[in-house]
Amino acid sequence: MKQIEAIAVLSVDSDQVRFTVLSNRDGSEVASSVETFPLITAVGNATSADRSTSSVVAVEPDDRTECSAVAAEEEDDSPTGRGFVEQDPDRIWEAVLRVTEDVVDKMCRDGTPVTYIKSVAIVNEMGTLVAWNAVTGKPVHNAVHWSDVRMTAGGGGTGAAAQWLLQRSAAVRCSADSCRFGTLDAWLTWKLTAGATYQTDATNASYTGLLDLSTLCWDRDAVRSRGLSGDAWPPVRRPHKRSAAVIVVGRLYGLSVHVTMARPGAVLYAQACYRRGQAAVTLTDRTAVAVCAHDRGPPRPQPSRLGPWPVVGYCEPNAADRKHPRIVYGLLAVSGATSVAGWLRNMGVAKSWDECAHAYEAAAPALNRDGAGPHRSYMVPAFGGLPSAPYGRPDARPVVCGIGGHTGPAHLIAAAVDSMCHGVDDVVGCAVAGSAAASGLAGPLHVDGPCSALDGLMRRLADVTGHRLAVNRADMAVTGAARMAAAAMNVEYGDPHATVHYEPTSTAEQRSAWRGQWTKAVRRSYGWAAAVGRGLDDPYAVQQDSADRRRTGFSALADAVRRLGSWYSDRVNEVLYAVRSYFAPDVRPGRSVYVVEGSAAADGAACDR
Repeated sequence: MKQIEAIAVLSVDSDQVRFTVLSNRDGSEVASSVETFPLITAVGNATSADRSTSSVVAVEPDDRTECSAVAAEEEDDSPTGRGFVEQDPDRIWEAVLRVTEDVVDKMCRDGTPVTYIKSVAIVNEMGTLVAWNAVTGKPVHNAVHWSDVRMTAGGGGTGAAAQWLLQRSAAVRCSADSCRFGTLDAWLTWKLTAGATYQTDATNASYTGLLDLSTLCWDRDAVRSRGLSGDAWPPVRRPHKRSAAVIVVGRLYGLSVHVTMARPGAVLYAQACYRRGQAAVTLTDRTAVAVCAHDRGPPRPQPSRLGPWPVVGYCEPNAADRKHPRIVYGLLAVSGATSVAGWLRNMGVAKSWDECAHAYEAAAPALNRDGAGPHRSYMVPAFGGLPSAPYGRPDARPVVCGIGGHTGPAHLIAAAVDSMCHGVDDVVGCAVAGSAAASGLAGPLHVDGPCSALDGLMRRLADVTGHRLAVNRADMAVTGAARMAAAAMNVEYGDPHATVHYEPTSTAEQRSAWRGQWTKAVRRSYGWAAAVGRGLDDPYAVQQDSADRRRTGFSALADAVRRLGSWYSDRVNEVLYAVRSYFAPDVRPGRSVYVVEGSAAADGAACDR
């Protein structure tokens, strides 16, 4: 019988559930099981570049509740709606039960009892909303994925999606006071404890858009502005309080969940990013998520759509003073440039990012001889627009610039690889700039995700960004959650896995030329579709009205006054924030915050009013 101490990590995304048991001695894998399944979205969804992949299916409207007859007649929330991305919560829960059972069976066959697991950690994708009935325990609506267009409505965040469900979903309205909202961590904790524990942590709560980052409590004004009630949201666990949710369902019966974390924060913690300017990026075949650490109090609110999203990175336990953990905030930006792989697959050019990277590596010598000359094409994969920072243009659509009679599959693949690299460069630069790091990126750019294993892609990314890359494990979120669980239990966790570094070989002049061409291509993708608050008024799409081009007199003066007022307001807010941070970095604002009834008893401390 193997004498080990282990940490179990349940990694849950809307399309993949993985359960991994790691030895806290050296971080090696004891047993693991994974299950993948397709997301629910429209076949003709504009946000999906890949219409033939098995990860996208179309389904009928939800009819899981007793109000299904009313919902079928009244609600306009069919998963086939344009830009909707959803998942069946029951499917996620069933996958959780299967993978945990599979891992326990593997451990038993190897002579390792499940009692060797000292702690269970849950790491989940950011922001995905689940709504369920607290009486029946059944979901009342499909889970709304974090990339769903409803997350970006009215300022963004999970709170916007919850408001949309309350206004549009008859099934949610029929649940009345029994309806509970939460991110995946709250839903899974509630299910694993058979409804005994209903709570969330600060990292997941920060993606709702309803959390006061200064107090780490629900903001009463923000909650009321969304038309939401207090009981519908889980209490936010205080950072110094260790979660002790005891599992009473499934094969993990009797074990305790000590840590729940959002995936970007777990990556930030695993990569040891705690100083301003340190950044990590996760590359998948659909998105690139960049998060930059911010260690000097909560980040200032960013302009809507133009700045990174301020979030809570992680709350690290303090062995010397348990009541005052170190809180590291983060600034998050997302790029959808990697979704171009689906389009290439539909066109028959390449089947995966792996094939793209290998084809690019093979064709790179010939392409590099041409440099930025006539053989250089640029692709902007704006499938579903560019609504997030740093672009803020939901009216954008995909374009390919610089093609000609000589353009072939190799050039399209090169343009796709470059688009991903430039997209990463844009979101990393946006996140670092939002953190107000004077010297830019501090240290190497930490990269993880499935695409980080592609050597040719990493070399090109280093050349385009001009940053040194550090690549460790493919899924650093699991490592971060395991380390956090070990720290919560006050046990050692070792991980001697080697880090691979990629040094940039490009010159500053080359990078400047590439960025200039990429910027022109991005601007030419604007204005191809009407969006809320913006019509087809882009100069690249339609010609401006002559009256608009001859704006003079009072109209021009009013525009100048508005711009001056906006600039002055920004400068005053920056000065006030700097003064407040310098003299009282820990002071909390005087505005009222939302406090859930009973949360003080559950968490051991109440949020200040």
